[in-house]
Amino acid sequence: MAMRVDKEKKKVDIYTDRYKITGYIHVLSRARLTDAIEGISKQSKFLPVTDAVIVFNDGTRKEVDFLLVRINEIEMITQTEEE
Repeated sequence: MAMRVDKEKKKVDIYTDRYKITGYIHVLSRARLTDAIEGISKQSKFLPVTDAVIVFNDGTRKEVDFLLVRINEIEMITQTEEE
């Protein structure tokens, strides 16, 4: 029997020293962003991001369906409002 875990998408902006990423992370329903990231960081060195737009320091943009961001490279992460 498969167990289903309810998750929700949270739109975030992730900043590193080389780029800004806007995309979605998937967290347990009603979880705070800080709790979700702390939980993910205990299990993995990477944060999965979907429907991501990467903007490099030179202004170059790249869109990807899926991206793994190394957690120790993240300088700041903020939750953004849906457009």
